Amino acid sequence: MYRIPLDQKKILNVLSLTAAFLLSMHAILVTYNYTIDEVTWYFLQLFDVNEEHNLPTWFSGFNLVVATSLLGVIVMDKRNMSDAMKGRWTILFAGFCFLSIDEIAGLHESLNSVIDVSWAWGGLVVAIVLGIYFLPFLKTLPRTTFRDFVIAGAIYVGGAVGMELVGEPLDGDSLAYNISTLVEEGMEIFGIILFTRALLMFMKSEKDETILELNV
Repeated sequence: MYRIPLDQKKILNVLSLTAAFLLSMHAILVTYNYTIDEVTWYFLQLFDVNEEHNLPTWFSGFNLVVATSLLGVIVMDKRNMSDAMKGRWTILFAGFCFLSIDEIAGLHESLNSVIDVSWAWGGLVVAIVLGIYFLPFLKTLPRTTFRDFVIAGAIYVGGAVGMELVGEPLDGDSLAYNISTLVEEGMEIFGIILFTRALLMFMKSEKDETILELNV
């Protein structure tokens, strides 16, 4: 058995600083491109948060994988304890698995290409339904975890759905649109980082320290 202590502060610092760097690069490059002089396409594509297969996409996927991995550890622990809410934790884990796959594969972008209505409207309905479904589960959590989950979820959905709808009517080749995508992706990224922080604090509250154990 391998016991790996998880340093909450270091994990969150690395995620937050990396996110801040990538978002800042997007902001600097698009602002320069639309207000001063044209930036080489390669550099724009490399840091454009609205593009696929680049640094922000990789980081967003990694960010979701971190949260998904922590949920997986919690699910295993809840199943070992036969916790009454193990089913809800499992569904939450499965949902984050899907989100991480979608972030890398761009499933919702592909959906947008074959339908006339923005996927965000359907996403809003799904978010509301899931919020109602998970409310009894949230009420079983410690008050601080309940609060942090709700805040993180509101920020993430506000970015993924709300800002998607805000940016939809804008000209895709404009500074305004690129700033709207910056806000959208920034809210998604930091919503997940806040969720990761909530998971780490929840795990620590249930144990003396946050440790990942691997049986091989």
